[in-house]
Amino acid sequence: MNQGLFSYNNKKSPLHKIPALIKIVFTCGFCFFVFSKFSITKILISGIMALFLWLLSKSGFHAFRKLKLVLILGLVFTIFKGLSLKSPFFDFQLAKEGLIYGYNFFITTFVALILFETTTMLEIQNDFMKIPVLNKTKFPMILAITISFFPEIFTTWEEVSLAAKSRKNKNLVSQFSALISCMLQKADTKRKALLSRKIFG
Repeated sequence: MNQGLFSYNNKKSPLHKIPALIKIVFTCGFCFFVFSKFSITKILISGIMALFLWLLSKSGFHAFRKLKLVLILGLVFTIFKGLSLKSPFFDFQLAKEGLIYGYNFFITTFVALILFETTTMLEIQNDFMKIPVLNKTKFPMILAITISFFPEIFTTWEEVSLAAKSRKNKNLVSQFSALISCMLQKADTKRKALLSRKIFG
C-alpha cells in the first residue's frame, strides 16, 4: 500500500533518532531562511541542506515522486506569473520571480515532508511536554493534533476521492463536506487517544 503525502515512514535512519523538537525548530528556521531575501548562495545552501536531510532520512526517490504535484504547481505559477496583457506578452523578469517562489515552496515542502516521515505525532507531543512551561498545559496535545492534520488531510482526501469515484459522485461540495466530517471524527479520536496515553502512560 502506498503511503500518503506527509505520512510517517517507519524506517531506522539517523534522522529518526533526532528529537522531534529539534527537527521542528530547524524546519521553521529553514522556512524563514529560504523565504528571506533572494540570493544564488541561499538557493545553493538550501538545496544542499535539503539533499543532506534526504540522505539522512533514507526516504528514497519516492519522496520526490510524492511532490510531483508541487513541481507542476510551481511550473504553472511561473508561467502565469510571466504572462502579461501588454506587449511583450511574456515578462521574463516576472517569470523569474515566479520560478524563485516555486523553488522556495518546493524546497520547504520537501523538508517538511522529511520531518513528517521521520517523526511521529507522539514524539512531537512528548518533546513539548518536556518544556517546563508547557508540561502542565494542553498545548503539546493541541500542537500534536494540529501538525498531524497535514498528513491526515491528504490521506483522507484521497480516500474520499476514491469513494466518490466508485459511486460516480462528482459533486465537490459533498466531497468537501465528507472530508470535514472525517477530519472532525479523526481529531476527536486522536484527542481521546492522547488523553488516554497521558492518564495511563
